Amino acid sequence: MKKISVHLSGMNEVVHFVNAINQFECNCDLCCGSYFVDAKSLLGVATLQGSSNTELIIHADSADVLIQSIDQYCC
Repeated sequence: MKKISVHLSGMNEVVHFVNAINQFECNCDLCCGSYFVDAKSLLGVATLQGSSNTELIIHADSADVLIQSIDQYCC
């Protein structure tokens, strides 16, 4: 499992982020405070857009390729 801070400031970023995450089979969640959403859910991720301290939790042993694909959203 890996945790990475991310920031999504607009709906276009949300769409591109979710599309990038959906290219991989592993489970991913976004966490902001006490809220957890499925990172592969467009509606779920959209509810957290613009939130500070958003953390991506990747449920996989090796996630280097996934992290590279979303590098532009990492803090």
